[in-house]
Amino acid sequence: MNELIIAGHSGEIQQAGSIEALLDKFIKYVDVQEVTMKSYAVCLRCFGDWMKENNVRQPKRADIQAYVDYLASPHPRRARYDRPQSTRGTVITMSASTQARYLRAVKLFFKWTSSPEAKEEGYYYPNIADRVKGAKDRLNDHRSALEKDDARTVLDSIDTGDAAGKRDFAMILLSITAGLRIIEMQRANIGNIEVIAKEPVLFIRGKGHSEADTYKKLTPEVYSAIMAYLDTRTNRDAAAPLFAGIGNRSREQRLTEPSISRIIKNRLIAAGYDTHRISAHSLRHTSVTFLLEAGATLQEAQQHARHAKPETTTIYAHNLDQRKQHPEQRIYDFLYGVEQDATTQAADCMKRMTADQQRRALELLKAIAG
Repeated sequence: MNELIIAGHSGEIQQAGSIEALLDKFIKYVDVQEVTMKSYAVCLRCFGDWMKENNVRQPKRADIQAYVDYLASPHPRRARYDRPQSTRGTVITMSASTQARYLRAVKLFFKWTSSPEAKEEGYYYPNIADRVKGAKDRLNDHRSALEKDDARTVLDSIDTGDAAGKRDFAMILLSITAGLRIIEMQRANIGNIEVIAKEPVLFIRGKGHSEADTYKKLTPEVYSAIMAYLDTRTNRDAAAPLFAGIGNRSREQRLTEPSISRIIKNRLIAAGYDTHRISAHSLRHTSVTFLLEAGATLQEAQQHARHAKPETTTIYAHNLDQRKQHPEQRIYDFLYGVEQDATTQAADCMKRMTADQQRRALELLKAIAG
């Protein structure tokens, strides 16, 4: 990094050069979107500054672990290279997700320095960050899904009498039903709405993709909401953003990711959900949770969410099981001799049945209920 010492073609030790030169080569190697590139640049410059301040020129695995400890502890805010005027010196504590992002950039960098491509160009350095563990950013640590009634409350609270209401209603309903990420809504163009087998779909450019190569079906209700919003737009060209600003300065301009997050967060707060555990990203959690509640398999939920690993989807299933269980109340009832209600007793009986017994019991219950 700033003064990183590396091994050249013949193994001799030499200075790597400027951080800018290394970043340029690294970014070409990872081939990421501009917003991700800027994020990597910020994260790697932070690591470079840390190396310089600690006089680290040939970092070892222990140094990477020390850097992880630094990220996890309160430390002064650094002025960003792209915002020299930004506040510096304020003591900050990074969230688990931010720590993970900064470490991920460092791990990718050293993965590159140990690659054949880097060695060929004379920038070889061993992958000292491989398998270094950092802060865990588990979904259930800081984000919650909405209950069904809560989701309806949020949607019903939006006045769709103006363009802002129509836009925000369409964004939130789309996010809940299709499980879109914020970046996927931000990237979407009007032309990404197409028809396949007589059904409207929205082609999306997912995380790490360079083009819109997969699609989500639009239910008639979602499609209608989007069309109602687009009726308020003057620019409906195929290349125009699907969701745009409505202010005098930002009118018809593509919304940024922070803008979409802020808009959705404000709608959540206005509906009565003013908590750090409910955010714009919670709508994606809500979508996967609702699908599982509706009886989908883990495989179906994984495909819906486009998770690379099934373990990620399993977290949602675990959260759902936790939401359904009320062990604290049952312990209290047992302690004070409170008789369990019929619903709880019936659920306990169903759990002890085989799948075939559950099926026959359900048929009987349906017959009794009429």
